[in-house]
Amino acid sequence: MEDITFGMIVVTLWETFGWLTVFGVVVGLLMLYLLFRAIARRRANKQPVASLFWGSVLVALIAAAIITPFVPVWTLAPVGDLHGLVDYLSAYGFALAPGAVVGVLWMYVRSFSQPRAA
Repeated sequence: MEDITFGMIVVTLWETFGWLTVFGVVVGLLMLYLLFRAIARRRANKQPVASLFWGSVLVALIAAAIITPFVPVWTLAPVGDLHGLVDYLSAYGFALAPGAVVGVLWMYVRSFSQPRAA
């Protein structure tokens, strides 16, 4: 573990994914910006943040569940390779990345709306 450095991780990602590494970093930074912007917008308007956050987490988990059957397509595995529980859990873990993007976009768009009056 002492041999693992930040530079080694960057080189490994670059050798594995190439320019897709840069795309992933840019998308990740954009999602962080949108997440913090949505929270800041809600707080500036003195609106609740927790319900918006947990709603977007739920949307992200549901989106990941919907995306799970399509994971073999983008990992270049045969489409019928999801057989056991471990396969589905691994695919769901992979699907959490695009699901998180959907959740952040949901939170950002919903941050523009006003909460309903009780």
